[in-house]
Amino acid sequence: MGEAAKKLYPTPAHEVADGFLEEIARLERRLRLTQEAFERELEKIKQAYYPLIEETKALLREREKQLKKLALKERLLLFAEGERCDLPHGALLLTWSRRVKRARGVLKKLEELGWEEAIVVTKKVNWDVIEGWPDEKLVAVGTERVVKEEVEYELKEVSYDQA
Repeated sequence: MGEAAKKLYPTPAHEVADGFLEEIARLERRLRLTQEAFERELEKIKQAYYPLIEETKALLREREKQLKKLALKERLLLFAEGERCDLPHGALLLTWSRRVKRARGVLKKLEELGWEEAIVVTKKVNWDVIEGWPDEKLVAVGTERVVKEEVEYELKEVSYDQA
């Protein structure tokens, strides 16, 4: 360690740690600049293609709707041979299915009748509440507060010519 370094750093470990901090700061800046450039380019691509994609999706949905409407309206003609109508560009299939109608008020009726198996209830631990509990309560529910040693760092704002 040279005289200038001795004045800045009390030990070689201090100097190495500061070197890591300097490199991390440079890498974070390079990452940020690269991500920003990526986002700018991605936005240009989205702007170029998004209108066409949305227009095509809308047309596709409309044509599918029109096809299904036509097939149901003209089912006696289209499906005269059976449940399948083969055409040069594809096939139409006539199918039947039994489904439960999604009626209003079903949840309330299920609760009144006590038919809980048909009701979805989502439960999860509220860790924010548990964080504020005393140790006795933590032990009662099978957990504990532990001390975890971590090292963090902060960077100083420094201007770098190279990313």
